[in-house]
Amino acid sequence: MRFAPLPSELRRQRLLVEQELTTGVQWREDCPGYVGMKVRAVLFETSNAAGRVLSLADRHRRISASGMWSMGADDVLGGDGSDSERLDVVAAIYYAMAHLSETDNESVELDDGWDKSWVDPKHDFEVFADTVDGILLGSRIDWTWEGGKFQQRGNHVLHESVVKPTSTLLNSRPQFSKASAGFEAALSRLSENKPAVAITDASTAVQEFFRALGIEGGSLPDQLNSATNKGVIAPSDRKLLKPFVDWLNAERGSRGNAHQYRDEETTKADAWLVIHVAAALVVRLSDEDARGEAQSHTSRANMVDPRALGTSDQHQDGPALPPATRPPHPPLESSLGGAAASE
Repeated sequence: MRFAPLPSELRRQRLLVEQELTTGVQWREDCPGYVGMKVRAVLFETSNAAGRVLSLADRHRRISASGMWSMGADDVLGGDGSDSERLDVVAAIYYAMAHLSETDNESVELDDGWDKSWVDPKHDFEVFADTVDGILLGSRIDWTWEGGKFQQRGNHVLHESVVKPTSTLLNSRPQFSKASAGFEAALSRLSENKPAVAITDASTAVQEFFRALGIEGGSLPDQLNSATNKGVIAPSDRKLLKPFVDWLNAERGSRGNAHQYRDEETTKADAWLVIHVAAALVVRLSDEDARGEAQSHTSRANMVDPRALGTSDQHQDGPALPPATRPPHPPLESSLGGAAASE
């Protein structure tokens, strides 16, 4: 069963949107009591073993929550505790529900008066996540379940077309393990509200990606030049990539934590833009067909046309055969365009 908003909730959301036309969107970093009660209701509708979910969520909180707590997850959802604690509980329930939906095979006892019966466990995580995400968004809570993690919201268009494919690409190839670690660290630091650290990690991921391709250098611009000289990318691609590489390098120096730039002086929007640009660069550089064409083009460029040997001006530049025509690569151009527009 899908739980679509009822008229009262639709009216509340419409009034909220009208208010935001004047005040702007005010995102929350916590979870108010009325949201916790709704999450609890959704949990009991989508699981016939909600007690197991709550118990596993409390185990998660004991290990991963900041500080100590004395109230169980069910009590906090019901209104006890602070709004900050309640957000932790919602996150822990997401993780617990996702885990049990894949692993729980213990029968559930149904007690109906004198009759008792046993049924298979049901944890409908898809409906739970879809419904609760709508509740969180409708209440302007700046957290969501995305990619198997409970994390702060970013640009979801770019996330689907750039960030997600980049994570999949880097995770799927062992040679990119260091780049993958840097990229995932950037996303994790952003979810921890550490945007300056996220900027540094995202830039490091691109440097490690270059190194995985055999391109060394003390900075991103140096690596881009080396990649061009070695034929890993074509000169025409360098013209496209250079402004973004220079910008990414500058952002790392001015806003990253490597130079003691504090997180409170860097916004999440700054960090998301850096992550999106870094991801787009990785997607483009990962195009093996394009790299192969670039290397082939470089080889042809180094061949001197015998007909030009008598002309010093032509010989000086090493005339090349006409470059092969290749199709544009929408992933990078569209993604970088979107990132630049959001700047």
